[in-house]
Amino acid sequence: MDLNLKALMKSPPNQPPRLTFLTILLTASMLPLAAAEPGKTLTIGLIGDSTVASTYGWGPAFAGNVSEETVVRNVAKNGATSASLSETLDELLKEKPDYVLIQFGHNDQKRYGTEVYRANLRSYVERIREAGGKAVILSSVTRRNFNKDGSIQPRTELEPGTPLHGDLKAFGEAAEAVAKEMTVPFIDLYSISVAHHQKLGPEASAAYNFKEGDVTHFSEEGAEAIASLVIAELKTAVPSLAPSLTK
Repeated sequence: MDLNLKALMKSPPNQPPRLTFLTILLTASMLPLAAAEPGKTLTIGLIGDSTVASTYGWGPAFAGNVSEETVVRNVAKNGATSASLSETLDELLKEKPDYVLIQFGHNDQKRYGTEVYRANLRSYVERIREAGGKAVILSSVTRRNFNKDGSIQPRTELEPGTPLHGDLKAFGEAAEAVAKEMTVPFIDLYSISVAHHQKLGPEASAAYNFKEGDVTHFSEEGAEAIASLVIAELKTAVPSLAPSLTK
């Protein structure tokens, strides 16, 4: 041991003990870690359907509201289900994202029920964990169909006479159940967006439409608004991400 270090550790008579060798080592070991942390790049993956995708989803607006040290990889696709993007998830995980936000439901409800959907979400969470990442499950953003009384009317049919395999509320409840079962953060985007649009009303909500009559996809204004809802909830659900979110 260095003589100067010995002198530092030795306390004069009738004075409190000075720093222990262990304290010195611990303090020294923490300094380079604290200095390196700000420069670390954090990667957030987004996977889901067209309501998240770069075409007319909220994903691009989300990506525009992260810090310079944060990278967003949006692999959501138009028409996608949790089944159809399974291989896409595997490709994304090769990039070792720190977090993956999962939002499906709009197309799943057209093809199968909530049990299949739940099994697919479980598989996603397991694979994300195996790759060293952290999953965050979101329920689907609502469609903007309104009743005459100004409240959101969930879609229940693919077309007249052809029922869906459950409405978005049921799929949202299934997503929440998987999140609780797997102990991962959950954002109830369905309920949050329903409340948001019912507060706005049909006329103001129409500004969110990608084009006239399109009550599913988003204009730039709509994408920004939904991304803001996601970011606000994410700061609470995953506090460690808050420094990476600028909005």
